[in-house]
Amino acid sequence: MKKRSRILLFGADGQLGQEFRFLSEVQNAFEFSFYSRREVDITQEKQVAAVVKHTECDFIINCAAYTAVDKAESDKETCFQVNAYGPGILAKVASSAGVKLVHFSTDYLYHTYDGFPLTEDSPTSPKGVYASSKLAGEVAIRNEHALCLILRTSWVISGFGHNFIKTMLRLGNEKNSLNVVNDQYGTPTYTRDLAHAVLEIIQKKSEGRIPEETFNQTYNYSSEGVTTWYELAEEVMRFGNMCCQINSVHTSEYPTPAKRPQWSVLSKQKIKENLGIEVPHWHDALKRCLKDNF
Repeated sequence: MKKRSRILLFGADGQLGQEFRFLSEVQNAFEFSFYSRREVDITQEKQVAAVVKHTECDFIINCAAYTAVDKAESDKETCFQVNAYGPGILAKVASSAGVKLVHFSTDYLYHTYDGFPLTEDSPTSPKGVYASSKLAGEVAIRNEHALCLILRTSWVISGFGHNFIKTMLRLGNEKNSLNVVNDQYGTPTYTRDLAHAVLEIIQKKSEGRIPEETFNQTYNYSSEGVTTWYELAEEVMRFGNMCCQINSVHTSEYPTPAKRPQWSVLSKQKIKENLGIEVPHWHDALKRCLKDNF
């Protein structure tokens, strides 16, 4: 009987963590162990090392993250503990135990705009605490020389937790009109697509179809295409047959404590060519997200 890969996942209560938990209930290719922050604090090396030893895992998936982008501006220490120091601890323990790590990063690192999809080699210029902490997390991981796949993603949507889609569905039923920015460009990423992609990569790595030097890199993953938050909101209203009017506004009219990237369109060429991952168009991803969860 073929051995199933053992996966230890931190951040089990978040959007992505809950998606992995859902998928674990409908497939048999892996043995999962899920831990929330209440159970294991990734900034505590002894806790992390103990659970890695206990589970005898082959892979660690880090879904633990501080994602309150605006709150981070006044809560820098906590944000850096979770997004930078914690991933460094995971990488240190993973390297010592010979365990492979999967870590999620963000489009917020780039904050550059040239009209072309951002590649993994595009310049990073983080603006604000959250963005800086995520870049610091990547650096901390690489400094530990762990075998780690880092996935930079954007505009995460799901049926779990708090996200733009759930907010639009709620407000669309409560209000007659909404102002939504129409000068920030990117694509939504359905957590189920992202989780499926990760499990496909892990399966391929377990079967020896991905060499270590290919796995141990940074990749972009988000849906294909280009849209804005305004256009995305309009699509959600159409899906829900809601009469709420969506008004196009500029980012300057909707100030927030943390600066948002104007351009979050990511190139997925590297992950498609190196790892053989298929990437859906955002229209398809959005429809499936809405149909699956709402």
